[in-house]
Amino acid sequence: MRIRKIKIENFQSYYEIQTLEFSDGLNLIIGNGGKGKSKLFNAFYWVLFGRIYVTGVGWCTTDSLPQSAKFSMQRYEFINKRALYNASVNDEVTSSVQIELEDDKGVNYIIDRSVSALRLDSEEWDSKDAWQVRPNILKVSFDSPTGTRVLNDIMAEDKINELFPDGIRNYIWFQGESLESLINFRDRETLKDAVKHISYFPYYEKLSEIISKSKVKITGIESRKLKEVNKHNANVKGLISIIDTLNYKINKEEDNKKKLEADIETVKIALADSETKITGLASYTTLVKKYKDCEAEIERLLDKTTNIDNFQRTQLPSLWILRGIDSLIEQCKEIIEKHKAEEYTVPERKYLDNPSRAKLEEILREKKCFVCGTEFSEEDVQYQYIVERLRLQEEYLKEMEEFTNNMQFSKQFNMFVGKIQDYPDSLLVSLSGIDKQWKDSEDELEKYMALRRKKLEEKRKLDEQIEDIKKKHGVNPVTQAETAGVIDSKIRASRSNLERLQRNLDISKQTLGNYKSELRATEKELEKLGAKDTTIAKVPETEWKHISTFLEDICKRVQESARKELLRKIEERANIFYAKFTEHDNGYKGDVKIGDDYSIEFDAGLNTSHEDRKKMSIINALLSLNQEAMGIYYPFISDAPTSSFDLETTHKYLLGIKDIFAQSIILTKDVDLNSEQYADLYNQSNVSRIFNLESEIYSGDANRGQHEVSTRVTILK
Repeated sequence: MRIRKIKIENFQSYYEIQTLEFSDGLNLIIGNGGKGKSKLFNAFYWVLFGRIYVTGVGWCTTDSLPQSAKFSMQRYEFINKRALYNASVNDEVTSSVQIELEDDKGVNYIIDRSVSALRLDSEEWDSKDAWQVRPNILKVSFDSPTGTRVLNDIMAEDKINELFPDGIRNYIWFQGESLESLINFRDRETLKDAVKHISYFPYYEKLSEIISKSKVKITGIESRKLKEVNKHNANVKGLISIIDTLNYKINKEEDNKKKLEADIETVKIALADSETKITGLASYTTLVKKYKDCEAEIERLLDKTTNIDNFQRTQLPSLWILRGIDSLIEQCKEIIEKHKAEEYTVPERKYLDNPSRAKLEEILREKKCFVCGTEFSEEDVQYQYIVERLRLQEEYLKEMEEFTNNMQFSKQFNMFVGKIQDYPDSLLVSLSGIDKQWKDSEDELEKYMALRRKKLEEKRKLDEQIEDIKKKHGVNPVTQAETAGVIDSKIRASRSNLERLQRNLDISKQTLGNYKSELRATEKELEKLGAKDTTIAKVPETEWKHISTFLEDICKRVQESARKELLRKIEERANIFYAKFTEHDNGYKGDVKIGDDYSIEFDAGLNTSHEDRKKMSIINALLSLNQEAMGIYYPFISDAPTSSFDLETTHKYLLGIKDIFAQSIILTKDVDLNSEQYADLYNQSNVSRIFNLESEIYSGDANRGQHEVSTRVTILK
């Protein structure tokens, strides 16, 4: 994916319309403090996700900024101050950001977000009472096989989420100050989360899950079919019944085991953290309710999409198959109109006036003109002219005879034409209705799918909150709380209760082991019986069950091997980048060391600059490995990633980053335009664009107020 252009109008410090065009390689944006770097970063984030960064508050949507309440920023304040200052009462000021990008398939997208503020009748232009700010409007336009499509609101958001999945955003779009939350040497969960979001490893987990579920399904089908094909063999039926019973017992015991494990964890929390913490966990009842409501809404939306899909497949294809025959109907209409135009056209009269046919024949016999008496021979032109007139008369008489003979049939046919002449227009109207019905059905289906995806995203975020609670308290509030609280009233937080539960868990594990052992023995007995008795029918699902069992075991081992291999690759690639970022340093630099448990070795001998370079090396390693494995290329955009670096370190970092990503956009203050380092960067072939941000003072007096100062972009390369 490549970002081609961003156009900013009256957004924060950017007055009127300013445009930055980007290319592949490194796009460098230089600006000292207060010149508009963070505002430009906000513009990127706002156009896509509707959020800006507010100091002291963090990332928040502009629609959620208050209209009048006390807050660090009012809703009108993210619109350019000069544009607001110049507005008269009842004027409307528009702030917008438009971004053009191209995905890896060559599809072009234009994403536009805008908001308008109406100037009210108030003396102070910068008063909260002076502006009525409307909700922002989002539009996504892109190429499609049927032409340019335009999506709005929730469907536009859904398309953006498809282009930039939520999990990867923080890693390809981050500010230097958020680096600690992305990679923390003291918290291995940060690397684990990064691997989950920006690597190909989760596909192994999905594959393993698919195989396990498939095995259960195949086993059930195998049992049913074996019974059908061997219904007269009592031995086979008996063994299959035993296998079914054992599978049922194993599933029930697995559920019992999971419940015991959950109860044990709950009691452990109660014992470890006291009744106070348990009471605190009970406060998550609201979260659980929200989670349940979200699940129910997802199910409802799934029902909606299923109903529409059933409607499309079972009720409408007989009509929808007519879509696309418009051109044929138009041709039919043209044929009917042409017939009507020509139907009553009588053959052209050809020399039936004087002289008559008899007179012409007399002239030919006499070879003499009856008017002037001129004589001629058969070789003369006059003779041939009279012959041609006779021929044309004969031709006309034949046409008239045919026309007269066909008149009765024509009358009957014209009655039919009269009946059908309005059919094409009626059919075209009907086809238009069918097209609309198709489009409405498709739009409705897409709307519900978009809503469902949004709810799934909401559920994913709730899952993350619940996962945090599990990490903090060791209990899943959804399974434990429901609406009454975290701990089941039947479970008592006591050592004796914990010991009892542990004994029951041991018994459950033993029971499971016995059931599985019996199952294996019975399955072997069935195989032996099949080998001895040739009359026993076999089914292909048996072989599929063996294959899925084999794949399940292999997949688990491959999954674990792949996880460790990925961590080794991350470590190796991160050290390559780290070496680039520190190659000019003297003295101790250390290495990036990653454990199999996602831990990153903390090195107390490193300074802050080296730590930050290590963290960025790990993020860059993950992103580059993901690009190579998945074939999905994202632009890398960062604001102030080098804030803890000196100029030389920043220079080396930029030289390294320009070759890692197909496109990177870096905003930094740590480049001196008069330095040798800048000249070196300027001459690098993979440094494609350089911009400089400066303040523009409109009144000539910087003390006149903030509304007189805006950011101006200068293109240096």
